[in-house]
Amino acid sequence: MTWPPDALWSRIAALWAHAHGAPDANASEPAKAFVELGKLKSDFDLSDVQIAYIAEFQMLDPSSRIIKRDRRENAFEIVLGTLDEMGVVLSFEHAVIVTAWILHTYVFEQFVHTPRLLLYSREPGCGKTALFVCIEALTYHAIRINATTPAVIYRRLSTHPQTTFLVDEVEHSTLWNRHDQLVAIIDAGHRQGSLIPRVVRNNVVLFPTFAPLALATVISRDRRDKFPLQIVSRSIGLEFVKNFEGRDEILSSDPRFAPVRAVAARWAETFQRPQAIVLPKQLRGRCADNYRVLVAIADALGYGATVRAATIAIEQAGFDPELQFYGDILDTFEKRQADRFWTGELVEALREMGHGLWAALTNDALYDRLYRKGIDYRTVWKVGPDGTRRSNKGFYRVQFEKVWRDLLGHTETQSSKIIRLPRHKRDTGGAHGD
Repeated sequence: MTWPPDALWSRIAALWAHAHGAPDANASEPAKAFVELGKLKSDFDLSDVQIAYIAEFQMLDPSSRIIKRDRRENAFEIVLGTLDEMGVVLSFEHAVIVTAWILHTYVFEQFVHTPRLLLYSREPGCGKTALFVCIEALTYHAIRINATTPAVIYRRLSTHPQTTFLVDEVEHSTLWNRHDQLVAIIDAGHRQGSLIPRVVRNNVVLFPTFAPLALATVISRDRRDKFPLQIVSRSIGLEFVKNFEGRDEILSSDPRFAPVRAVAARWAETFQRPQAIVLPKQLRGRCADNYRVLVAIADALGYGATVRAATIAIEQAGFDPELQFYGDILDTFEKRQADRFWTGELVEALREMGHGLWAALTNDALYDRLYRKGIDYRTVWKVGPDGTRRSNKGFYRVQFEKVWRDLLGHTETQSSKIIRLPRHKRDTGGAHGD
């Protein structure tokens, strides 16, 4: 990873502040700042995440830009710098999210949700295990295991409730069976207060499930659609590709990790969850639940804008057209408080979505897409303003409920959700040798 020259960091920070509406900025300054920032991004091949990091780094300490553990006791910077020092090759947005996720394991009990971290690749040897070793060494009370069974998780939590689980080689587990108990436990453990009942010696025992958990797996193309959507919706997904610049000679017992854990532990002693946590508007429903704790932690350590930019980058890279399609249909019904649409009305509403993904959608194309999920048009009756009843081809809200539940985790008592399964993004990955 390359960074712009030291002399430019203060300039980038000033431009970023103006572009995001610094209090002393004139009306014309934000637009000018955006233009100049765009040129610097192009010249140095910088992402929005890097720009935000530079700006926040400068605001915290204008005198230095070097990411070092001993620069000062900022847990975010120290963990981020350690991942880089250990030779794990990650895109910057992935490193930022992994850093925040590691820190959340120290304070997750203050939040309702703990997001699953899903590291996946299309082939072995892409660095997932190497990163897992670092995460194991940096997280709070972590155990790293290959595959696993439901009993391992809930029995471990019954005696060690603050355990962080790192489950490697999930491709060899029963997780691919969407109805397996392992899926149910990982799903339930995403939310505080979820218990699993088991009969032990003729007595019903309620076991806890709430705990940080990360998964690493190879997902071949023919198995991708079989991965449980319950887990996808509860996870922050990071795709890995081969990168032979990485190192796989990392031991969790490396003495360099101990002082980093000590800094994280000292920070956690004083951390208090904020009352209000502002998330990017692009994050909704379960997706927002996954990132809320990470954004809160980043705000506390001065890197809120950096993590917000990283969440957007990761979710955009993970765009899944089918999930977006049905999420937009759900939004259309909810925004208009409707229980039915004629075909033309639904098509027009989708065309008007701000992202423009369905601008070329036709009635026939809509029928084709919906038919794949067993949704066919019906005769839909409506009453006009004059009381006249008219009918046309269309759809009732109830026809979509099962698909929304399966794909989006939506129920009638929940707000709308869009769950995105991560897609491949070039120039991301980790050290080889998993």
